[in-house]
Amino acid sequence: MAATTTSELTLTLTEEERTELLSFLEQGLRDTQVEVHRTDSLDYKQIVERKEALLRRLVERLRRS
Repeated sequence: MAATTTSELTLTLTEEERTELLSFLEQGLRDTQVEVHRTDSLDYKQIVERKEALLRRLVERLRRS
């Protein structure tokens, strides 16, 4: 099994940039949720669900900032 490394990134955004990024991520999250419900392939569904979870975490972090 491959080792996983994690690194942090600090990104400074203006309020306008934060708002636009949040909007973009929220739309991606909605699109991904639709994709999860439309797919019949279990393997692909799991990939999309992981992407959905990642987008959800990003949206939540930006909403708190």
